[in-house]
Amino acid sequence: MDRQTDTSEAPDAGDVRVHEGITYAERDVGDLQLDLFVPEREDPPLVVYFHGGAWVMATRDNVPDPARYAAELGYAIASVDYRLSAVPEGVDAEYTAEPDNTVPRGVFPDHFVDAKASIRWLRAHADEFGYDAERVAAWGASAGGHLAALAGVVDDVTDLVGEAYSESELAKDVAPDESGAVQAVVDWYGVNDLSLTVGDPGTPEALLIGGPKAENGAKYEAASPVTHVSPDAPPFLMMHGRADEVVPVDHSHVLADALADAGVDAALYELHGLNHVFAHGGPDAIESERVAMELLTTAPTPAQSVSETVHVGESEAPRSLIPGTPRAGPEPIKRFLDATIGSSES
Repeated sequence: MDRQTDTSEAPDAGDVRVHEGITYAERDVGDLQLDLFVPEREDPPLVVYFHGGAWVMATRDNVPDPARYAAELGYAIASVDYRLSAVPEGVDAEYTAEPDNTVPRGVFPDHFVDAKASIRWLRAHADEFGYDAERVAAWGASAGGHLAALAGVVDDVTDLVGEAYSESELAKDVAPDESGAVQAVVDWYGVNDLSLTVGDPGTPEALLIGGPKAENGAKYEAASPVTHVSPDAPPFLMMHGRADEVVPVDHSHVLADALADAGVDAALYELHGLNHVFAHGGPDAIESERVAMELLTTAPTPAQSVSETVHVGESEAPRSLIPGTPRAGPEPIKRFLDATIGSSES
């Protein structure tokens, strides 16, 4: 379904073309869809959003107001469904699938195969929908942050072929001639190192991988973004609550350290006192990530610690990924995207 959305009350907003329920992949277990929000600007860059939900819950609707932020940020936004983790019968799962959630299910690397398929499909259809296929960022939250980060550090899904995952598990059957690489990553409280997880049966990570950590060490390592960091990784912007009780802030620390060691530009916002999904309070305060941006921009304003590592040559002038270090929220995301994919020269 295509429609036009009036976002005239948003700052610097114009009309946004909305394309809902687009099928980008047909799997044996069912079709996968995405929604696309394209601002009325000439060839805007593209941001591909991967929702959270412990890899087992939620859908592409779990995204912060994409029509509004497509207009405010000036970037096309695609919100993507991917295969969720199956919960085997009889497993006492920490999180369970919603009864009415019809998104197809599988086991890793299915989630990542779909994430990369969506990026390739969106590149193949850029001319049809009117955005720039050469300037693409991945953005995700929690489980989606894991997929966005992995999409950043692993250019081609087949690069995961090895001891843990076979070539047949990582086959490219959607737009195989297109690149699955991205040029920037926004990682909200993502699971970046599965070795830091509990990994017991019934935990989200055990459902993701298809077994406990004690018996699947190679798979946990291969599925961790931190494992694949190299000097070729794109710039990262990370935001994480220091009081996150679901995905501890250590997940962003280890990724930031690995990126710095590899010479990759990255910025990390640590938000004092904020829990998962930027909640002000304990587990009962955690809400859907649809309101995560609102939680960042409403009182009380959290204290924030911002670290940035930018690598410049001897003859290059100092620069910043987030000039001015604004308060966490849409503004640093916009400045980061502008600095990384916002011009054809980026």
